[in-house]
Amino acid sequence: MARHLFQGLVWSLALALCAAAPTQDELEPRRNYIAEAGLSVTENYHPLIRVPLDRESLKTSRFPEVQDGLDARQLGPGTDHIKAIPLQTQYLMQVGIGGSNWSMIPDTGSSDTWLMSSTFQCLDRSHQLQAQGYCNFGPSYKGGYSGGKITGQHMNISYGGGDSLNGDFGYADVTVAGIKVPKQQMSLVTSASIRGNGLFSGILGLGMRGLTTAYLGTDPTKDSDANAARYAPLVETLGLNTTVKPIFSVAMSRNDSRSFISFGGVPPDVKTGEFATIPIAQISLNGKPREYLYYGLRPESVTFNNTQTHSNWTKPGLMIVDTGTTLNYFPRDVADNINSLFSPPAEYYGSGTYVVQCDAAPPTVEVGIGGKQFRIDPSSLILPETRQAEFDADYCTTGIARGSGTYILGDVFLQELLVVFDVSDKKEMKFAQRVDKV
Repeated sequence: MARHLFQGLVWSLALALCAAAPTQDELEPRRNYIAEAGLSVTENYHPLIRVPLDRESLKTSRFPEVQDGLDARQLGPGTDHIKAIPLQTQYLMQVGIGGSNWSMIPDTGSSDTWLMSSTFQCLDRSHQLQAQGYCNFGPSYKGGYSGGKITGQHMNISYGGGDSLNGDFGYADVTVAGIKVPKQQMSLVTSASIRGNGLFSGILGLGMRGLTTAYLGTDPTKDSDANAARYAPLVETLGLNTTVKPIFSVAMSRNDSRSFISFGGVPPDVKTGEFATIPIAQISLNGKPREYLYYGLRPESVTFNNTQTHSNWTKPGLMIVDTGTTLNYFPRDVADNINSLFSPPAEYYGSGTYVVQCDAAPPTVEVGIGGKQFRIDPSSLILPETRQAEFDADYCTTGIARGSGTYILGDVFLQELLVVFDVSDKKEMKFAQRVDKV
């Protein structure tokens, strides 16, 4: 018995010593990957709030591949038991314009900053005049342009399926994350055939000059490349401020308390792994010379359940990093393969999207960028905000959708990453996995 007691004391002492022994992380200070990447922390950051969008809002997507299949006749086989459900979500931030703060979508997939004018005409999808409430936007702007209206110039954004926005242009001071951007060109929308979600009042365009949609003249029906008038969007104007570096970053999460956008650096209290850097790809549209339009990149690979994709998309092509789009849009065969790997499998729903039982087990999906693999957070592959109870199961939208020529890395990919958009002469993006998840 004394021997057993002695052995017990030895084991207790050994366990105590093991518990007290410092780990390798404790012996060596954690590497500061943000500093190693040449980035600095800024106090010019702002929280992002995640809200669901309804099905009508989906119809106003910028990309035509998500326009079709919105009626019951085009739903996927076997999904007639699933009612119409909301399919996407959006992130909102507060932007200061005209002495007030406005809920706006920070959008890297477009470059025009606009607010709904209080006198705007609301049009349905047939371009028939409706009451403003039909368009379902948040509060509208009653003022004018503090820096003056621009004469002989207008905004004309056209969307797939006939949706559009038209408006005047002028100059106003725009405040983002505590930074005042003086005399920024922006638009007050005068007519819209786009549906909102009752919350946001406009879009903060974070794209580059090539995506701006200003045209000379007063007749939108005559607009073409010949009368296009490109202008400096907010990220370009911001770069003229010598006190702020010409970069911005997004740190998205499903947890609002961990979702931020920052200007001039990265937000505080965000810890990451090592960064991958990749140049922003120049893009040629309609045979025109290559230019900076979207934040485009070419991934090295897309891997799901540890198998690299083998499809018509054997070497991934151009993809757009877009904070204004919820889902990831891959080629059809890639999207089909990934969605078949949910357990139980997801079902094709229509408009490029899939639905799955909300408690399904998601597959692992990784995107290779800059020599590193970035795993899409499993919790992001099923959207709980889209939950719809049907019979004996709840169905949710998956985070992987079909594209058709335009492929997108949306919010589902960006969640749990820190992504830096450098619009200086470097024209590059940096990606790092977040390690501060709680």
